[in-house]
Amino acid sequence: MDLIPVVPVELSEVSSTQKSSIINLMATKSEAYLTDVNKFSADVMFHEQEMETDVVPDIALPHAKSNAVKTPFIAVTKNLEGVVWNNNNKVKLIILIGAPEHANKEHLTIIAKLASNLAMDDFVEELLKSDIYTVANKIRGLYE
Repeated sequence: MDLIPVVPVELSEVSSTQKSSIINLMATKSEAYLTDVNKFSADVMFHEQEMETDVVPDIALPHAKSNAVKTPFIAVTKNLEGVVWNNNNKVKLIILIGAPEHANKEHLTIIAKLASNLAMDDFVEELLKSDIYTVANKIRGLYE
């Protein structure tokens, strides 16, 4: 697998704690890997309606295969107060994954590798305690 870029996103740039606004900001900050930020954001939100992505306590993994993605990427952001995600569950760390529509199982490989590490309490605790740039580096390190 090629090196996966990981984009750290500061949430201070958005005043809203709405899921859609956060996803849009993360997509905008990842525009180097996209052909259409709005299309990708819409694809992620569509997937969010189909499937809950806050399956790990304190962490959401929104993702989408989209023809608006040029190359696979990951974007990360944090809100220590928590952002209401699904079923009034609050998450503190959001890890957005984008994969091209034509990607075979590439995005599943990315998610599986991340999920296996998120199953380790020490790894999750370290991510939740770290600043967003350290989080990005730790996640990037999983794919090197």
